[in-house]
Amino acid sequence: MLGTDSRAEVLNRVEAWVQGLLKQHPVTAHDWLHVDRVRRLAVRIAEAEGVDPWLAALAATVHDVGRAVPGPGSEHGQRSAELAAPLLAELGVSDAERQDVLHATRWHNSGRSDTRLLCVLRDADMLDGMGAIGLMRAMMSKNMLPPYDPETLFDGEPRRPPDSVADQVRFQMGWVDWMNTETGRQLARSRAKFMQAFADQLREELMGGGD
Repeated sequence: MLGTDSRAEVLNRVEAWVQGLLKQHPVTAHDWLHVDRVRRLAVRIAEAEGVDPWLAALAATVHDVGRAVPGPGSEHGQRSAELAAPLLAELGVSDAERQDVLHATRWHNSGRSDTRLLCVLRDADMLDGMGAIGLMRAMMSKNMLPPYDPETLFDGEPRRPPDSVADQVRFQMGWVDWMNTETGRQLARSRAKFMQAFADQLREELMGGGD
């Protein structure tokens, strides 16, 4: 296992590598700012859940680097793990720790929850799609769609793929039910409440009410 100073150096090296790739190949709503927020959330959840916060930080740092490489969005976790594997080995991350990080990275955008680190990373990533920042990211990522469908707005199940920004917001609100850790659930409930208040206000305004 690496010492404290070595761990910090590994994280710094990986951070610089990820920042470089994402700067060269920017992806809307999945940029370095997203990665940094997910990392801070992952560390917070890991500390509360008894998971190694350094491994959580490392997994969060590399989790979306695969988006810098062309390919289906649904497979970006696999690409992220494949890109990160040789660098983590080169930097001396132990086999066990490397496999834990790569497994979490590989499956963070799936429904799997078979390791504690994966649960931490999935919760942190979903939390960044909720609350105020979640609303902002929904609007950024779906800016090519109409803002809402006046026939449905926030009623019924969200359509996949979404047909409006409001549909994407509804989808992300539902992530509160997908949390894997108690810490994630607590944080998600607060963010979902904020999103529901936004949805209620929007509905009222579109019906001719509101202040």
